[in-house]
Amino acid sequence: MNDGRTLSHGGTPRLRLRHRADPVELGRIRRHIAGWARRSGVPEDVTMDLQLAVGEAVANGVEHAYGSGGAGTVEVDVAVRDEPPVAVVVRVTDHGTWRTAPAATGYRGRGLLMIERLAQQVRVLPSSGGTEVCFEIRYPG
Repeated sequence: MNDGRTLSHGGTPRLRLRHRADPVELGRIRRHIAGWARRSGVPEDVTMDLQLAVGEAVANGVEHAYGSGGAGTVEVDVAVRDEPPVAVVVRVTDHGTWRTAPAATGYRGRGLLMIERLAQQVRVLPSSGGTEVCFEIRYPG
């Protein structure tokens, strides 16, 4: 399930995706992000950070909101903010149930930390209707 629409937002392209909350969708989402970023003039190094951060936010939604067997969707909304500070602004939304992550063990449990290292203004907003992970990745414009 993917609507893959690119909409206009304040004169800059905007990408809205809706996919099944399934790990196999991560590659498709990353490819959509890369194509959108290229068309939007986002620098390549920012695009790589963007793909990684969005992938982590989506993976968190898939794993923590719906668990192993839950069905649901994950929505990704991405836009360029043209005014300073120039940035790619991202919102990843699931409609599952918030669960506190267990303590990090081994190689797991670092998704939000990675997003915080790659992005600015990172916010995790749990609610009864799901969770939004919002962030921006700034770059010289």
